[in-house]
Amino acid sequence: MKHPVNKSVRTLWISAAAVLAAGLASCSQQQYVAVTPMTQGMSAYEKFVAQSKKYPTVMEVYMDEALLARATSRSHIVICLSQQRGRLYVDNQVAADWPVSTGADTHPTPTGPYRVRFKEKKHASNRYGKMYNAAGKCIDRNADVFKQPVPEGGRFEGSPMPNWMRLTSDGVGMHTGKVVAGKRLSHGCIRLPHVVSTMLFDIVEYGTRVIITEDIEPGYPVAAFMARREIEEAEAKAEARPSAL
Repeated sequence: MKHPVNKSVRTLWISAAAVLAAGLASCSQQQYVAVTPMTQGMSAYEKFVAQSKKYPTVMEVYMDEALLARATSRSHIVICLSQQRGRLYVDNQVAADWPVSTGADTHPTPTGPYRVRFKEKKHASNRYGKMYNAAGKCIDRNADVFKQPVPEGGRFEGSPMPNWMRLTSDGVGMHTGKVVAGKRLSHGCIRLPHVVSTMLFDIVEYGTRVIITEDIEPGYPVAAFMARREIEEAEAKAEARPSAL
């Protein structure tokens, strides 16, 4: 199995012009993604987290080539809503970690254990997309065809959702989409950077476990490190405050 990552640091530059040329709607735009592979020294994953003072609110993607080579459909995925991060676990180790954008407050992503029910390389939403009138003019770029009728003579064009991996009966799933670090933006789906959705699409099969949780998952390998850093940051801010006279 091949994955689109080299063993050295690589940044994937995808220009805005390329995005427009691809004709992807707001929920399926590809964008700049930095991929950090396994490094020497301390635990590779610990180093990935430690080297970014703003983690988890970063766009960097971590991939461990050795673990990814062992990934199968029996590996599992965790989507942490509070961190807006996704992680692939292989042999109980983090093989990949990436930013996601999940459901906005008006369309929250449901929590719980799920399994991949269906996957399709090229998929389009049957609910959200662009609405055109009879003259072919786009009259709504964020239309909900379930709530507004198609104008007479017009048409509805569902938003592209590449590398679609469906999780729920009512249409929540994972797919390529516009991701902004730390932001919940979608209509309920889990948006992924394209490099990640492509990697996961090649791994998952029907029945692959996907756990969506509001809090950090049990056994998260850098939970203690993150807690220590939060305490240190709070103490540093407290020391920086001018003392009361």
